[in-house]
Amino acid sequence: MDLTLTPSTEDYLKAIYEISQEKRVVRIKDLADKLKVKMSSVANAVKQLANKELIVHEHYGYIELTDKGFEVGKSLYERHLVLYKFLTQILQVEPGIASKDACSIEHYLHKETVERIVKLLDFISTAPNSTPQWMIKFKKFLETGVSECRYAKTLDRLEVGTKAKIKSIRLESTIKKRLMDMGVIKGETIKLTKKAPLGDPIEIEVKGYKLSLRKKDAKQIEIEEV
Repeated sequence: MDLTLTPSTEDYLKAIYEISQEKRVVRIKDLADKLKVKMSSVANAVKQLANKELIVHEHYGYIELTDKGFEVGKSLYERHLVLYKFLTQILQVEPGIASKDACSIEHYLHKETVERIVKLLDFISTAPNSTPQWMIKFKKFLETGVSECRYAKTLDRLEVGTKAKIKSIRLESTIKKRLMDMGVIKGETIKLTKKAPLGDPIEIEVKGYKLSLRKKDAKQIEIEEV
């Protein structure tokens, strides 16, 4: 049995799945209303899906998904949700536009591409904070046109003899507290005074005191050069 679907029949099958999750039965009129198409168009698409044994439909009767139809319809629906989430949450596209664009592109993306988008969303969801800083900055850039990416520099990359202001400290609480007790706090100006031959450790000066830091800890301190 050839289960190859056109973009149009994919839309119909996905719509049948969606309606079946909301109502006990699916009717031709339900599909016409949801997809905003003529009843004759729905009837033709339903016939094609029935021929592929993805649905069961008796003349003037209700539409029912077969086991295979349910599986394919669910997959199409989940693919749409992934693309919608990517467009709205990552690209910050307005929901109404994102919904239409997800419908437009979902038929033409390779399965591997969709899987990569899923993995990207899963990766972002594991961020320590609810919303990663780069997403916050990207949203601000979209709204104001001001990019903060040029400030995304960490202490380990500071040149010897250069001063910088601390923007954030992303170290574990015990190390962070120890550094803060020594004056390494947000907004404080520091100076890189020395680096070991291999760049580890480094020496900084803050409030007249000199402190030694491991390179891996310096990487967790975001700075802005002054």
